[in-house]
This record gives sequence, structure tokens and C-alpha cells, in this order.
Amino acid sequence: MAVITAAATRVNLRPVNRRALRRYGEFWRVLTMVGAAVGEAERLAAKAADLEPPSGAGGNWATPTAEELKTAAKKSGQSLHVMSHAARKWEAELVSREWRR
Repeated sequence: MAVITAAATRVNLRPVNRRALRRYGEFWRVLTMVGAAVGEAERLAAKAADLEPPSGAGGNWATPTAEELKTAAKKSGQSLHVMSHAARKWEAELVSREWRR
């Protein structure tokens, strides 16, 4: 609820649409949750390097390597950063009008 209140006080350009403001708050909370999940994935990828079996110790598993996990987590983090930056940039617009479904 603090996000919604803070956003409402910063928006002066257009009238605040309560429903749009609530949706923006939900959107921001989801971005935060995804950020936490990406952080966990990065920590898991760092641990995976220690747990990786030696080459040639095959098996029937097709799992990504530690380097592939690190790369995927890094790309996800970068995409999340771009999305959150755009959300902050367009915050006034997002809380002032209806969202499309």
C-alpha cells in the first residue's frame, strides 16, 4: 500500500485513477517478486558451478551447465531492469488512465 500512496503523491500531471493506481501497484509488486526470484536464480547458478559433475560422468540427464544458468539469470535481470525503468518513466501515464486487458 505504501507504493500506491507514494505514487499518488508524486502524480500531479493528470488526475489519479484509483483502479489504474491499484493495478500499477500490483504490477510493481510483481516486478519486485520477479526480481527476488532472479536474485535466487543467480545465487543458485553460482552454487551450480561447485556442484557440476566432471565431464564424461554422463548419465541420461540433459541439464544446463552452470555457465548457461548464469547467462540466463543475467539476461533475465537485465530485462527486468529495462522493464522497471520503463515503468518508472511512464508511471504518471500508467496511473492516470485505464489499462487495456
